[in-house]
Amino acid sequence: MRFFQPLSAFGFSRLLAETRTSHILAPGLLSFNSGNKPSNFGFSGFFDSSFPPRFSDLDSSFQLRWSFPPHLSERVLSSSFTLSSQPFYPSFVSSTLSESSFSEYVTSFLSLPEPHSQIFTLPYTFFDSPLLEDVLSTDCSFFVLTGLSSLFNNQRKLSELFVSLRSRLAPDIALYVPGPITPTYYSFLVYSGIDFFDDSLAYYLSERGFFLTSDSVYPLSNHPECYCSFCRSSPPDILGHNLQVMANKLSQIRFFLESDNLRTLVERDVHSSPLLSSTLNYFDRNYSSTFLSRFPAQQSTSLVCTSSSSLNRPEVELFRHRVRERFNPSPQTRVVILFPCSARKPYSLSRSHSLFSQSLRQAGKSFLPFISELIITSPLSVVPRELESLYPPRFYDIPVSGYWSEEEIAVTSSLLIDVLSKFPENIILINHTHGQGYSDIVERVSNSLNLTVYHTSTSDRPTSSSSLSNLSSTLREVFSSLDLTDSNSSHNLSSFLRKLIATADYQYGPGSGNVLFSSPIRTRGKYPRDIQIFREKKLIATYLSRTGFLSLQPAAAQEILDYSLVNLDFAAETITGSSIYAPGCNHASEFILPSDEIFIVNSGRVLATARALIAGVDMNKMSSGSLAIVKKKLKLKKGETK
Repeated sequence: MRFFQPLSAFGFSRLLAETRTSHILAPGLLSFNSGNKPSNFGFSGFFDSSFPPRFSDLDSSFQLRWSFPPHLSERVLSSSFTLSSQPFYPSFVSSTLSESSFSEYVTSFLSLPEPHSQIFTLPYTFFDSPLLEDVLSTDCSFFVLTGLSSLFNNQRKLSELFVSLRSRLAPDIALYVPGPITPTYYSFLVYSGIDFFDDSLAYYLSERGFFLTSDSVYPLSNHPECYCSFCRSSPPDILGHNLQVMANKLSQIRFFLESDNLRTLVERDVHSSPLLSSTLNYFDRNYSSTFLSRFPAQQSTSLVCTSSSSLNRPEVELFRHRVRERFNPSPQTRVVILFPCSARKPYSLSRSHSLFSQSLRQAGKSFLPFISELIITSPLSVVPRELESLYPPRFYDIPVSGYWSEEEIAVTSSLLIDVLSKFPENIILINHTHGQGYSDIVERVSNSLNLTVYHTSTSDRPTSSSSLSNLSSTLREVFSSLDLTDSNSSHNLSSFLRKLIATADYQYGPGSGNVLFSSPIRTRGKYPRDIQIFREKKLIATYLSRTGFLSLQPAAAQEILDYSLVNLDFAAETITGSSIYAPGCNHASEFILPSDEIFIVNSGRVLATARALIAGVDMNKMSSGSLAIVKKKLKLKKGETK
């Protein structure tokens, strides 16, 4: 059993807790014991070595003692870890390690007792060594990654290292980067999969007379005024101040991580470092698929998009990918209308989209089943009306400038072409947007698909009286020329039913929606409250108004099992307890993302629905710990065998 348990995941970053107590330790700060150390700053653990370690101590064994509340100390798997006969300070020591020396070290490490409480030192130059497989086959839970500072000026190698290493390691293995690292780097490094840092920077700066802030370093002779208790003491305690800055930054990172909003903090922090900014862009452009497989699709936190890098944010890329792969429009569609976005979300609750809806009804309510609406926006590109209540369309916010970059136009045009290609042939496109960016997008799309396009926004305001009137009259004109007699009225779906079908396809897999909602349904409840969905007096699902996603009953999950991309093959025929643990997992779908509702399946039978703690690709690497929290178990009928 490994020492750590991931409680939640957000890309490569995780909240790591001790496996038996669920006490959160990472992201965290480790400390070197020192006689003049100020009060505890929420350190996750303490090395029984002063800073800096002496060269004469490099062959000694160090202890890393974890910090637990007294009431938990008796229940933990281990109270301390051992660092045995291996140099990790100073950081340049690792770069001189030869391949034969590393091989000898691995052999020595594998002979140590209790691998779950041993610390393995990994010089970054050996991150792809095949010798690591033997270490990974043990319960070793803690890696020290050394020599990393030499890569901080090489965005390509730094990115390759993080992605390769974190993809290779199980999510319950912690990574610690030792040495003096400024808090400016913390959020990006946590985002990249680093779990622990140490307080050596505070000692290093304090001894040399430097004052630390969350984003810079100043000489004591000239620094911003600070009103913390350490700076107000007489004389000022610079070490205490510097330690507090580091601890506060990690506390902030943990808060953003718990809120599923770490990426927003990362984007804010990297702007102070050209290297980090370029490395983040390199991540997004070259490793988006790796991050996409680990980012939660189901969230309810605000998504603030303030820079050009937001176009390549993993959750934005994920949405575009699922729209391209999973969205299936109504086959009854004869007309597609393009609308601009709105500041208020969901769009349909905004004043502008209420006016658009009113114009559609004025054109003729009988036309509505044959109309599909697409909202054009950046950075999401294309949002089908049916998916507007999901994350991120419902939760994103962008500054409105009216300017579209060439990259935004290209990305949006590409997705719009793919989405329009899903509709029946000979559809008519109505463009009710206005502005250079929108017109460039529509021109590229019409040239590519050879569509008939009507432009109905007659001024710079699609909400003007003339534009709205033109929209209604154009719809009447278009439908007067269409033959709708061959359309089956029994297939004319309500807007809410179309939303349910599209949401199920987006959430569980294409085809799921038509299976779940092909028969007549009845609903109970009204937005903004959750809406229960019944079929033949049986509850099959709940529409969660806060997130826009569905929560299925196990019997309903059984119906879409052949379409589902969120299945976990379970080793037992029954489920006891409230968690799904790694030893019981035969295989998890690699489409599973953190926070997804997943189906626990044994021999083709859905035993329960559950909420995933980590991604499916990482579930298959874990040998211990919890993978998911059970939501609803299958209720057996009286007399039915398990």
